[in-house]
Order: sequence, then structure tokens, then C-alpha cells
Amino acid sequence: MTLIPRLQLLEIHDQPWCPAGVRDAITDLLQWTLTTVHHYAPAGLVLARALRHTGSATVVDLGSGGGGPWARLLPDISGHGATPHLVLTDKYPNRRALERTAQRLGARVGVDPGAVDARAVPPRLTGFRTVFTTFHHFAPDEARAVLADAARGARGIAVFEVTHRSPLMLVAMLGFAFAPLVVPFVRPFRWDRLFWTYLVPLVPLVAVWDGVVSCLRTYTPVELRALTAGLEEWRWEAAEVSRRWWPFPVTYLVGYPRAAATDRLGA
Repeated sequence: MTLIPRLQLLEIHDQPWCPAGVRDAITDLLQWTLTTVHHYAPAGLVLARALRHTGSATVVDLGSGGGGPWARLLPDISGHGATPHLVLTDKYPNRRALERTAQRLGARVGVDPGAVDARAVPPRLTGFRTVFTTFHHFAPDEARAVLADAARGARGIAVFEVTHRSPLMLVAMLGFAFAPLVVPFVRPFRWDRLFWTYLVPLVPLVAVWDGVVSCLRTYTPVELRALTAGLEEWRWEAAEVSRRWWPFPVTYLVGYPRAAATDRLGA
């Protein structure tokens, strides 16, 4: 059980006043980190099982940032027998990064060009919804709205987080202070990323601040389950799943209509 209370603080790159170059550099950095370390490796089996239960052929990923974990996760879930079409979306889309991810993953992946709010997803985007590394951005009332909107218009939803309100995770976020050491390896090369990292060093500062705030805003499984109150027509499961030798489990919440559920999701 976490001893650190949840705090609804402000993440800078979420704000409309954040320079687009800084926001895109942060999402590019997160994308590089997620792809390199493959934090969401344990999520593949959980998600594949949910997709099989619902029979959904389409995944609508909300808050995709620079492409999220999909470069490595999509092959993982395919290995578990799920081969959906994937649509990447975001409220503030980093279009270059999303299109690059889509091109890398092939014909099964597309990008919605609009600004997609997870609390009111456009009817044109149908299927099973996923939220990676983003759900903690929402205050409780907003988070309930995300789940309620899914219950009205989706085949199901899966929320995954790698951050935690733990001292060890807070210390790990300080590693973003070393962003200038890895920015040269982030591809494709962009001059504005260098500008916001070295000449005006907002990228490491914002990355550390937002990383720490992300931890302090992250919901526990018990808190995630409580957010589903009033949505009993769906089946919900909230838990953590780990991989061997890695100190940080993935927290998840999965829900879909009870008619689609016949047994437990557990990994």
C-alpha cells in the first residue's frame, strides 16, 4: 500500500500554453524511453485477453503522445493471438511522431488527425479504447468521465500506468535530468528539440517536474476500481502485473460489457 497521498498537481506539457516544441520534445523523449525499456511488456497478455473477450477488431488509443508503447506492444499482443487495427489519437497530437509510428508499424495502424478528448471521444472512433501513461492526468471527476464515455460508446477500455506513488519511482524520475545525454539518440533528428534541450534547457526541467508530478497523480488499483462506481453494467478489474527482475509493476484497469465476460482476466 502506498504511503504517499495522491496530489492533483500540474504537468507542464499538458498545458495549452506550453510551447509546442517543448511538448513534442517531451513526448518524443517518453516515446524513446518506452520503446527502449519496454516498460509495458507485462501489459501485452492482459490487453490481448481483453480484446479476445470483446471480439473487438479495432483499438482506439487515447493520449498517444509520440506513439506510446505500441512499437513493441503491438507485436507482443499479436503473439498472444490479438491482431487489431490500431488508431492513434491525442488531444494535442504530435503528428510527426504519430505518423512515424504508424509508418513503422504498417498498414494495421492509422492516425486520427483531430484533437481527441478522452472524455468525449468522437462517434467516428469506434472499438476498444486504451489509455497508456495518461490516465493520471485526469482529476477523479474527469477520470470518471473518461470511463463513463467509454461505457457509452466503446467495446471496452484498458488503462495502463507505469508510474507509482512510491519513493523509489520518485527517485527514478530524477533520471530525466540526464535527458541531454540521450536527446542526440532520439530519432528523427529535430533542431527545435536541440534548442529546447541545450540552448533553452526546458526539456530536462519539464521532464523531471512532469515525471515527479505523474507519480504523485497516479491512481492505485483500489482508487481505479472506486472510479467505476455507477458503471456496474460493465465488468471491471484493477490490479498490478509485473515482469521478472523489474522493480516497477504496471497498474491497470480493464473494463468491458458484462455480456462479453465469461471468466477472469488475470495475467
